[in-house]
Amino acid sequence: MSTAALAPTTITMNIAGGLSTSSIVTMAMPFAGSITGAYVAVTTAPAGSALTADLKVGSGVAAAFSIAAAGTSDAGSLNTASYAVTNKALTSNVATLTTAAHGYKVGDVVRVAGVGSPFDGTHTITAVGSTTTFSYAKTNENVSSVASSGGTAVSTSTVQFAQGDLVSLDVSAVGSGTAGSNMTVAFTVVEG
Repeated sequence: MSTAALAPTTITMNIAGGLSTSSIVTMAMPFAGSITGAYVAVTTAPAGSALTADLKVGSGVAAAFSIAAAGTSDAGSLNTASYAVTNKALTSNVATLTTAAHGYKVGDVVRVAGVGSPFDGTHTITAVGSTTTFSYAKTNENVSSVASSGGTAVSTSTVQFAQGDLVSLDVSAVGSGTAGSNMTVAFTVVEG
C-alpha cells in the first residue's frame, strides 16, 4: 500500500442553459476527502441583479458565491461561518455543543469562543449527532446540559466529506433581473 500524498484534484460541476432559483446539480463523492478551494464562473453574466449560489456537502454550505450584475465569476470562500452556540454539555469527557445547522463533519477543526471553561479552545470534531450538534473530546468533570448565550463555533479547517456524501451546486437566489446562463464551478479536493 502506498503512503504517498495524493495530489489535489479539480472536480467540475456544470449547470448548462438558463439559471433560475431552482437550478441545481448533485454528485455523490466516490471517495472521502476535503475541499480546499472553489471557483465559479458563468458564460452569460446576470443582468440587473446579483446571482448567488452555494456549493453544499450534504445540507451544509461548503462555499458560497456571489456574482454581481454583469459579473462573470467569484472565488468562493470556504465555510468559516460563525455559529452561535445555544446549548452546552460535557459528559464522560465528551463535550457536545448545539448551534444552528452547521454542516460540520467528523475531523473538522472548530474554534469555540465565549462559551466558557472548559468548552473554549480549538478542537477536532469526533462526532456529529445531528445537523445542529457536534462533539469533541474534552477531559473535565461533567457539566450538565445548559443553555449558552454569546458563544460561537467557527470552522478553521477545510471542508470535509465522506465517501458517498452528496455534493451539490445550488443557485439559491437571483433577484428580479436576468439570471444569466451556463454556470461552472470548479472545486479542488484532496482525497483521504
